[in-house]
Formats: sequence, C-alpha cells, structure tokens
Amino acid sequence: MRSDVLGQLLLAALAIGCDQRSNASSSASLPDASTIHGSGVIRGTISLDGPAPAMNVIRNEPCCDGAPKTQKEETVVIGSGGGLANAFVYLEGLPRVSGQSLAAPVLDQVGCRYTPHVVGVCIGQPLRIRTSDATMHNVHISPERNESRNFGMTTPGDEKLMTFAQPEFIRAKCDVHPWMTAYIGVFENPCFAVTDGDGRFEIANLPTGKYKLVTWHERFGRLEQNVEVTGAPLNVNLKYVAPSNNQ
Repeated sequence: MRSDVLGQLLLAALAIGCDQRSNASSSASLPDASTIHGSGVIRGTISLDGPAPAMNVIRNEPCCDGAPKTQKEETVVIGSGGGLANAFVYLEGLPRVSGQSLAAPVLDQVGCRYTPHVVGVCIGQPLRIRTSDATMHNVHISPERNESRNFGMTTPGDEKLMTFAQPEFIRAKCDVHPWMTAYIGVFENPCFAVTDGDGRFEIANLPTGKYKLVTWHERFGRLEQNVEVTGAPLNVNLKYVAPSNNQ
C-alpha cells in the first residue's frame, strides 16, 4: 500500500511539473551557428590506460513489456584497444553562437534506458526528449547554470523540446527507475563530438587557428591539449589513466 501511495504522489507531482530556475540570458541575440565554418578537421581516439572499473549489472524491473530483465551500467564503456565511449570532445577558443537553426538530436527512453547515454547540443539548439516505453518515466534535470526541469512521460511517442542558454554538463535521471541516467553536454558552438563505442571522434568544418581541445567524461573528468587547426586533417589521441582503486 505504501508504494502505491508514493507512486500516486509522484504522479501528481509530475503532472504539475516543476521549473525551479530561470535562464538569465538568451541565445537569441547571438550569431547563428553557420557563421563558424572552415575546412579543418580534428579526429582521433580517447582511451583509458589501465583496467576499467567493473560495471554493475542492474535488475531492470519493474519496467515495460519486452524490456530486458537486466542491463549493464554505462558509466564506463570500453571498446577495442581501450577506446573510451561516451566522452565529449570539444574546442575552446571559438566564438559563442546560437544553435537555433540546427537540427534537434533525440534523447529517447527505450526499455528503461536513456538512448543515447550522452548527447550534445549547442546553446539555443533544440533537444528532443522522447519516450518509446509504455510505462511511467520522469525526466529530472537539475543543472547549475540552466533551467531545472522535471516532467513525466507515460505514452510511447510522447515528446518534449527544450533548449539551454548556458554551457555545462547536465545529468538527466528518472526518479521512477533510478538506474536511468544520461548526460547532456551544452556547448558554446557546434564544434564538438561524442566518442563512439571504440572511443573514436571527428570534429569537422573548423576554421583555422589555435585552440584548446578538451575531452570530458562523467567518471574521469577533463583532459586538454593545445592544438592548431590547418588545412590538413589533425589526428589527436588522448588517454585517461585508470585510477588505482577501480571499484
């Protein structure tokens, strides 16, 4: 009975929703993202040097029909050659622009898992939050620099568009299924990428110049390296060192 009452209270709260923080600035007056362009390309690999921490196996119950009974935690995903998936890679030193004209990436909820685990947007760029599950989810976002949001989704196909005005890394979670976690990277311009399953990335359409290449990972934090973009592709490989206590 107690769990039923708690569930009803949660549903009531989510039906109302909450926006606890307002944005002090807007991207409307910024130049469009199309103003940043060039022929430069940076590609490479982000990897982990040393043994990866063990990831927990999560009981994926109760969830919707057809969902797997278990799933593996996605905090650290290692591919071939020690490549680190789900790391953001971006450049510092480029202008701040608005992504209002850019297409909206999708953060879906499938089988009680956020898909993809990490997603990036430029400030002002719409992000489409969607659910494919026939169960109750809530998307709970508590940024430091942007607007807080907490809203429910109950029906497959439910969608909500949102934008962010300030750059930061934001954790999204579901209070109904607490193992559900994703990270949203908000950047000052569209010169960013997310590493694939083998830790590879590519950032194209870059103007020539000297910049700082930065990678950020939810578990291992920040790495950086000075780079110079020219007309020729630049290959960069960065390595995190696995912590000695990998628990």
